[in-house]
Amino acid sequence: MANLNRIILVGRLTADPEGRTTTEGTAVTKFRLAVERPVTGVKREDNTDFIDIVAWQRLAEVCAQYLKKGRLVLVEGRIQNRSFDDQSGQRRWVTEVIARNMTMLEKGQGQETAGKREEAFVAPPADEEFVDDSGLESDLPF
Repeated sequence: MANLNRIILVGRLTADPEGRTTTEGTAVTKFRLAVERPVTGVKREDNTDFIDIVAWQRLAEVCAQYLKKGRLVLVEGRIQNRSFDDQSGQRRWVTEVIARNMTMLEKGQGQETAGKREEAFVAPPADEEFVDDSGLESDLPF
């Protein structure tokens, strides 16, 4: 039996994407989606999850160019856990979605139609690991 690690999310970007290039020249873009969770019962607070997304290579370039804060997008990918040592030497763990496909669900400024789908059937190169060197100012490493 094969293992399956696949997730499909629809949400809005909480900020403009952060596009970068690794030291080896590979494009990588990070962004966060606000995804509403179905609410049962009377209590309606805390029904939004904030999920970190990482896109690589051509998909990273497209995300950095076209996505903006507030845009509604569908992202399909896989969940990944990783750890890193912060500036104080403390081990931090991160759970994020590595994007494989992205579909813009709304018209953006300068776009003719919604529903544009970008696909990237590539994973980050095995010898490259994304290192978060943004200098942690909060407990969130993204």
